[in-house]
Amino acid sequence: MGKELDYRVFIEDTYNKAWKSEYTIEIQRKRTDSDNALKAARLYAQRKAIDKTFVDALLTYYPDVSEKEIWGALAMAHKLNVANLDEFGIDSNKQQAVFEACLSAHQSWIKSSGHSFERYISNIDDDKLKKNEIRFILQSELTDMVKKKKLANTDEDIHGLNAWGKDFDLYAIQTIHGDTHVFGCIQSKTSIRDRVGRDVTFSRNAMDGLFWSVGVTLDGDFLNMDEFIHMVNGGGSYPANGWHGMYAMSGVEKSNDRIYKVDDKLDIFVDHAILAAKQFISDRRLLNNEWKASNK
Repeated sequence: MGKELDYRVFIEDTYNKAWKSEYTIEIQRKRTDSDNALKAARLYAQRKAIDKTFVDALLTYYPDVSEKEIWGALAMAHKLNVANLDEFGIDSNKQQAVFEACLSAHQSWIKSSGHSFERYISNIDDDKLKKNEIRFILQSELTDMVKKKKLANTDEDIHGLNAWGKDFDLYAIQTIHGDTHVFGCIQSKTSIRDRVGRDVTFSRNAMDGLFWSVGVTLDGDFLNMDEFIHMVNGGGSYPANGWHGMYAMSGVEKSNDRIYKVDDKLDIFVDHAILAAKQFISDRRLLNNEWKASNK
């Protein structure tokens, strides 16, 4: 326990001393106390402190303390510096506990809010969906239906859903003459900017399997950036579109090709789901990545 505490204290002290030294030097060099200058000096000092502390900690403690443990302690020292809890009068001995409690609360919100948004979509009450016997189900319900062999999809479909089914949050299903099949895979995120580069790969897997593959987001602000516009629609470094459609409830002012501005009832999303279901039944071969609901 003593040794473990030693390296953490060493890292925190080394980081803080290096940061204060570099910050002071940088402020003096800039000869200004404008907000931008202070912010730039703080970022510069943090980078220098990380570099110095990591090297010094490795030289002092490795291999008795692993790189992973050293990096974790350094991460905490940096996060506490960025949080600047001294500014709020929080005792230094309590700062890590306070920070970890706030981080835990933040992570809890991300998880709980994400699940709530999924339920919001799965509970859409629309007469057009009912008429076409279409529902949006959660991943847990899909798993149960696959296990109980309640789906009329082909063995190849089931294999695909088992292989990458957990990469999606919801699924679009339709029942015809008592037979239920999955025709769509849906990614629903309150904000998917941080994970969208990973999610596009999952979406392409679904489109390759001839499923309707779409994303629904509460906050589509990232969809105003060229890189993400290209990721959805194709263009730039993306030779093809990454989804059949991306539906944003906020963050965008108007629709843009495969990016659709939707309201709280998700009417456009519902209409496109119905079109995709019809395409799945009439000629599924055309439900490849080039398929576009707005052209139907």
